[in-house]
Amino acid sequence: MPMPRHTEPLYRPPSEADSLIFQITEGCSYNKCAFCGMYIDKPFRIKPLNDILVEINGIPEQYAMRVHRVFLADGDGVIYPTDELAVILDAISAKFPALRRISSYAGPQALMKKSADEWKLLHEKGLKLLYFGLESGNNEVLALMNKGMKADKILPKVQEIRAQGIDFSVMVILGGGGRKLSHAHMEDSTAWLNAAKPKYVSLLTLFLRRKRDYFNSIEKPSIGDLTDEIRRFLTGINEGNMIFRSNHVSNFVPLEGVLPKDKEKLLKKVNEAEQILASRGMLEQYPDFYEEF
Repeated sequence: MPMPRHTEPLYRPPSEADSLIFQITEGCSYNKCAFCGMYIDKPFRIKPLNDILVEINGIPEQYAMRVHRVFLADGDGVIYPTDELAVILDAISAKFPALRRISSYAGPQALMKKSADEWKLLHEKGLKLLYFGLESGNNEVLALMNKGMKADKILPKVQEIRAQGIDFSVMVILGGGGRKLSHAHMEDSTAWLNAAKPKYVSLLTLFLRRKRDYFNSIEKPSIGDLTDEIRRFLTGINEGNMIFRSNHVSNFVPLEGVLPKDKEKLLKKVNEAEQILASRGMLEQYPDFYEEF
C-alpha cells in the first residue's frame, strides 16, 4: 500500500508533532536566508500533482479515519500553483473524514505570489493555518539576514490573508539583531505583531547552524541580553489575543500563555529564570546549541 514518501531532512513545527505530513514540495523556493541552513543541500522541487494524489489516496482507511491534522511540507508548501494546490486540498478533505486542520509553512515569496482571491479559495478548500517566519519586524535586521522581504511590505499581505479566514503562527528570533540592533529588533517586531494580530506567536533563539554566515557576522548576545529581549518582547505586545509559545529546543526559558493577557505572569517567570541563571554564572554566556542533522 503506497504511503507518503519523504525526502530528508524533513521539518515541521513543534505543534504539528501528531500531524500526517505530505511533502508537496522539497526544500525552500527562496533558500537564501543568511541564518538558515535547513535546506542548503536540498534543491527546491515541486512534486508532481499525480504523485501527491497517489500518496494521499494510498493511506489505509483504518488510519485515514484517525487523522485530525495534515501538514504540507517543505519550507513553503503553499508556493505550489494554486489550481493544483486546490486539487490537493480537496483530495485531503475527501480522504480524511475527521480532519480538523490543514497547515503549511509559508515564506514571504509564497505569501506575496498569490492574490486575495486565491487565498480565499485555498481557505474554502480547507487551508486553515500558515506558519510564517517573520524573524524580525526591523528592516535592517531583515536585510542583514537576507530574508528577501521588508516587514512593512509583508504586513498588509498578512492582514489581507487573515481577512480571508486563514490564521497565522508567526515566529520571531531572539538575538536576531545581535547586540547592536537588539532594541530596534524587539521594538519593531512587537509593533508588527500588534498590527498583524496573528492567532499564534512563538520565539526561537538564534543559534549556530551549518550555515554560519549570519551567526559569525553579528556581535552575539549573551543569555543576559536575551532575557532582556524576552522582557521587551512580552512588554511590547499590547494588542490581540495571541497564543504564545517559547518551547523550541533553542529556547532556554520555556514559556507559554496568551498575550497580552498573561504578560505579568510570563514576566515573573522570566525574572525567576534569570535569577537562577545568574546564580549559576550563566548570564554572560551564549546558549550552547548547535543544529544537528
